[in-house]
Amino acid sequence: MVAPTPPHLSPEQRERLEQLADAARLRMALYPSPKPPPARRRSRTRQYPGGRPNPWRTERLRRRRG
Repeated sequence: MVAPTPPHLSPEQRERLEQLADAARLRMALYPSPKPPPARRRSRTRQYPGGRPNPWRTERLRRRRG
């Protein structure tokens, strides 16, 4: 629903407001807003933030190899 124009506006201001509303409608019709990219799940990294290796994982790997 369209809101009525405020009565305190001058005819020039009303005309300008209508032009802006028409331009906005035209822009929405011509250039619909882009859809956001699909949400990606973060894969678990093998390191803690900051680049330090995970001590539990490295300990398990050492036991498995040795």
